[in-house]
Amino acid sequence: MAWEEFTREQVPSYLSALDSFFFKQGPTVGVGIIWDEDSNVGEFNKTAEQEEILSEDTFIGNQKTKLSQKYTKKIPISDEAFRADMVGKRDKIGFQVGDRARVTRDRVGILESYGDAFDGSINTTPDGSSLASASHTSLKGFTVDNLETGSLTPDNLWTVTNALAQQEGQDGDPGSHDFEGILVPFTLYKTVKEVMNSQLHANSAENNLNIFETDYGLVKIKASIYLNSKYNSNSNANTSYHIIGRNHQMMRKSFYGLNTELLPPGTSDNDTYRHLSKFHETTFPETWTGYVGSNGTA
Repeated sequence: MAWEEFTREQVPSYLSALDSFFFKQGPTVGVGIIWDEDSNVGEFNKTAEQEEILSEDTFIGNQKTKLSQKYTKKIPISDEAFRADMVGKRDKIGFQVGDRARVTRDRVGILESYGDAFDGSINTTPDGSSLASASHTSLKGFTVDNLETGSLTPDNLWTVTNALAQQEGQDGDPGSHDFEGILVPFTLYKTVKEVMNSQLHANSAENNLNIFETDYGLVKIKASIYLNSKYNSNSNANTSYHIIGRNHQMMRKSFYGLNTELLPPGTSDNDTYRHLSKFHETTFPETWTGYVGSNGTA
C-alpha cells in the first residue's frame, strides 16, 4: 500500500488555527456568538475655572451575531472489509480522518478570517465593512482606515507599521498598537524573512540599519499555503499580507472539538459499520482594532 503522509505542519512558520496569538481562542455558549462594540470614553476636555464640566456618553452598539459551523465526515465500512482487512486500511482510517480534520480546521479557519480580510464576503466587522477597509465607521462616527496597498518592501512595511501605531480607538482619539505579528501567503515567506531579519536595510545598497531587526526583532512571523492563490480565490492573494498587535480581535470559537465514533452494522440497513467524525467551530473578526492589512498592489 502506498499510504500518503505529509509534513505540512513542519513547513517554516506554519500557521494553525490553534495558534493563540493569531487567533484568540475560546468556547461558544451554545451555537451562536453575540457581541457588541464599545465606544470607549474619549479624551479629557480642557476646562476653565468654574466652567461647566461637559458630559460625554459611553455606550455599546453595532451588535452582531455569528453562528458556529458543524463539520462532518461519515465513512462506511462493510462488515466483510472490517473483518478481513488484509492491508491495514481499517486502522489507517482513524489517522487519515484526524489529518483531514486538521487540514479542514486550518484551511477554512484561515480563509474565512485573514483570507477574507479584503473581500468581506464571509465575515464583516460590526460596522458592516471588510476587516481591511479605508472607511470603517467607529461608534462615535469617526472614520478609521486600516487598509494599505504597498507591496511587501521595507519602506511599505514601515507604512503599514505606522498605520497600526496611529490607529484610532472607537472614540476617534489615539489608540495605537505595537507591531507584534505578521502573516503572509507562503509565496511571500522568503521576502518577509529577508525584510524582517536582515541586519541591514533589505534589498538596498545602503548600510542603513534594519529597524525591523533592531526594534521589532521579536515579531511573530507566520505563513500559510492556504493564503496562496492556489487555495485562496480572493483578488491579490499572492501579494496581500497582514500585521497585528497583541490586542487584535481575530477570534476562533469552538462549540466542541473533534468527536469520533464507530457505529456497529446492526444500526444500518446494509450490514455496514460507519465511522462518524464531527467538530463544530468558527473563526471571525470581532472588530478592526489591532489589525492592518495590505493588498500589496502598489
